[in-house]
Amino acid sequence: MKRKIKCMMAMFLLLFSFSVGQAAAQEKITTSEELYIVFAVDHSGSMNGRDSENVISEELKAFIDTMQNEKVQIGYVAYNDKIIISQSPVLVESKEQCTRLKEAIDSASNEGETDIGLGLSEAFRMLERFQGKRMIVLISDGETDLENSNTGRTKEDSDRDIQETVQKCIDENISISTIAFGEEYGINAKELYDISSRTNGKNFLLQEPDGLLRILCDFFYDGASYSVYEAGNSIYDEGSQKISYESAGYFDELNILFLSDKEIKNVDILWDDTAENVYKTEQIKPDIEGKYAIARFYNIKGNFYISFDTEPKQKMKVFLIGRRDILPVIEWKEEPNKNILIDFQIAFADKNGNVIENLEYDSNTWKTVFENVQTGEIVHTEEITENAQGLSGTVNFESSGEYILYLRSQDILHNVYVVSGINILNTLPASISSKEIEMLTISGEQVVNLDGYFADADGDVLSYELQEVTEDIIKAEVRGNSLLLEPKGRGRGEIRLLISDGESSLIGTIPVRTKYFLEAYWQIVVGALFVILFCIIKFYRRKREVPVPEKLEAKNECSFTGKLNAYFTVLPDGLEEIPPLTFALHPIREKKIALSSMFSDHPDMIDLLMLDNVYLFPAENRKLILYQDSDAAIMIGNSIVCRRMQYIVSYGNVIYITSKDGNCELEVHYISMI
Repeated sequence: MKRKIKCMMAMFLLLFSFSVGQAAAQEKITTSEELYIVFAVDHSGSMNGRDSENVISEELKAFIDTMQNEKVQIGYVAYNDKIIISQSPVLVESKEQCTRLKEAIDSASNEGETDIGLGLSEAFRMLERFQGKRMIVLISDGETDLENSNTGRTKEDSDRDIQETVQKCIDENISISTIAFGEEYGINAKELYDISSRTNGKNFLLQEPDGLLRILCDFFYDGASYSVYEAGNSIYDEGSQKISYESAGYFDELNILFLSDKEIKNVDILWDDTAENVYKTEQIKPDIEGKYAIARFYNIKGNFYISFDTEPKQKMKVFLIGRRDILPVIEWKEEPNKNILIDFQIAFADKNGNVIENLEYDSNTWKTVFENVQTGEIVHTEEITENAQGLSGTVNFESSGEYILYLRSQDILHNVYVVSGINILNTLPASISSKEIEMLTISGEQVVNLDGYFADADGDVLSYELQEVTEDIIKAEVRGNSLLLEPKGRGRGEIRLLISDGESSLIGTIPVRTKYFLEAYWQIVVGALFVILFCIIKFYRRKREVPVPEKLEAKNECSFTGKLNAYFTVLPDGLEEIPPLTFALHPIREKKIALSSMFSDHPDMIDLLMLDNVYLFPAENRKLILYQDSDAAIMIGNSIVCRRMQYIVSYGNVIYITSKDGNCELEVHYISMI
């Protein structure tokens, strides 16, 4: 081979990197480390029928030539019911070592039975001594079959080796990705899938051997910088063939890879260079290695014309592998919330995190979508426009949750860029009126618009469900957003409603009073004053004793169940770590508890988080009612808890409490007793 083709580490390390994009313009952060790969390839006799021309070996060698980087080491295990070839990982940038690796791949023949456990255990042994990111890629056309083997090993021996190796890989954080090869898989594919899923690897199904290269490219080049495009895949007659590639975009690096079932001869690439407004045509000869050839270009923009000679019925595949060293950074014109059109701006940074002021991809068009991580909901954006700072658009989120932004370029390679960690919060409905409903006992049916009592800051449409009503005072029925009332007797009461915004719910109350007709006359004013004064005094005394609505306790016949687990996730500087706490609720016979009762050994935390002002009441169906009157920030899941309102807490819900100064955070998990 005349020269090696080096690909930047970003080409595949993006598979093992993570990106964090906060809702207020945070950068994607990519981490890199040394990568060690061992290909464990089935070379049993059955492979002769499936890959008689050794296409898998040719595609593996071609792929290795696109992976040359000083941080990449690749090893190879060829197995049947014995270990045929065992080549430890070598630096693919080294010409001598890479040549030795490809010679090892060429030397393996297909014969014998299949012992997957033997091949896997050998691959693990080769990786044991290395530190860094390690992975095994297992390629096989079937399950273990040792019926006619003369090695003395049985299927049970192989299965035991598989289980032991998988467990070792889990312990050592080594992933195993599997490629099932053949037309019919059945239980074979399931066995390989189980191996990959248990070790956090990937699983692929391969019908024909000449599809391996595409799988490996999609597998390792899965990231923002690199994209793979199959520019040609045909069977040609004898003669000269041509492929035109019109590129409107700019590439920091472009690899053109040719793969054939026969020897490749006489390949030419004509490049119309349009970089920096200078137009010229160059002729490039790629490096040819038997049945594959490869060429690479840097910092290019222009059109390509590829020509090659073929023999009769010669199959030729052409892959374009392009790289752009840009990462998206999203900024919001205002804090993103639900149900409003929000303007956003996408700038691009280079691999060092510096924003690119003059983006050189201005002739491309782009598409963006946001995906809800929890529900999978896809949110489309308005048309993306280009400006001096990058790209701009608008989006409307109708649901809360964590979103991921997918940005896709619309040139031939369709690069996809990802920004994660975009959080849209949901605000719970709130009471906007405490006005008491007054009715005469002789009145007929009255209709009350509930939207006049409750509203949602996010603009969500509210739904209402009747929970409890003082039946001796009034009859109530909910129809849509209307409350139908009919008086039944004289007195005061309240109507309790379950109010939902489609994502979260809470309990709201509306006070109601019915009175006799004569109460409207002056003759009974004095008596009415005494009654009112008595009610005020009684209400004042009860309010001082219990900082929550007294009628909640008076009518609550439910009991506590389950337990609370508490975790301090943030503590003030200088305080020692507080271990997790568990508080059993089922022994409690009282009808309310203050959350501070869990933390009697930590009085400082009670004062800091104002836990004396956070109360829990038992409710029906093993639920809790949360009521709080503190200055701390309290949330149930993604929903904000308002003061002096009642909220439903179910099994599995998490209550988040943050101190006013933000130096202390507490999580309380409500779970069942097991």
